[in-house]
Amino acid sequence: MKVSFCRNSRWGQSENLWDGLDLEKMLDRKRPYVIAFAGAGGKTSLIRRLAWEGIERGRKVLIVTTTHMFRPEACGVLSQQAGDVAFLLEQKGLAVAGKAWGEEKIAYVGDGLYRQICPLADLVLVEADGSRRLPAKVPGPGEPVIPENTDLILAVEGFSALGQPAEDACFRLGQACRVMEEYGRDDYRKSGRWILEPEDLACLMSNGYLRPLRLSVPNASVIPVFHQADEENTRFLAQRLFWQMGEPEGIVSGQLKGDLSAGLF
Repeated sequence: MKVSFCRNSRWGQSENLWDGLDLEKMLDRKRPYVIAFAGAGGKTSLIRRLAWEGIERGRKVLIVTTTHMFRPEACGVLSQQAGDVAFLLEQKGLAVAGKAWGEEKIAYVGDGLYRQICPLADLVLVEADGSRRLPAKVPGPGEPVIPENTDLILAVEGFSALGQPAEDACFRLGQACRVMEEYGRDDYRKSGRWILEPEDLACLMSNGYLRPLRLSVPNASVIPVFHQADEENTRFLAQRLFWQMGEPEGIVSGQLKGDLSAGLF
């Protein structure tokens, strides 16, 4: 994995998200530390990777969703029992807790159980948004669903959306068009079809996620993540976008295909 991270407008490089997010320091200050993932373009892959890094460091990692996610193939707890979560965290260092939803997915465990199981973990990772596997998104009303005890929100947009027609790559297209009409480039539909450009992703990130989340969840830090930046030129492009957006903090990540974390759950 390749990670570029910006803190106080200074860029660094790492092979892992753990260092990019300075999580060792965060966990020394607060336990559990709760990270919610919003947006599109690889949230689940990032959650898997960060969980894998935590387990490698001897940390207990709890994963939940406040919307829906695919049923885990390993380390899943669907019993709605806090004791089962505690057992897996002790034995495996990882528990993916949810309520069965259809044949393939899980849903939120509910506020009561969530409050019981959070203190059992060192790190809690929350999939807080749905994107139907598309790389770009602007949230609709009531999205994302952020738990009250969240410390950090990672707002994700996927670089694989670049150059694609928005109708094929962007979830909540109507919401995205409204954002572009108000904040985006004037000619975004000049050719008759909206092809996603880098500045468009920056616009959707800033005005769809960062600004609204900072207003609605003032007690949590909100950091933008441009994911699926697999090549060096795309990483430089993402860094330039953060500068244009005026963001002093950010994450650029990529090269997760075939990663060791892929089979974690």
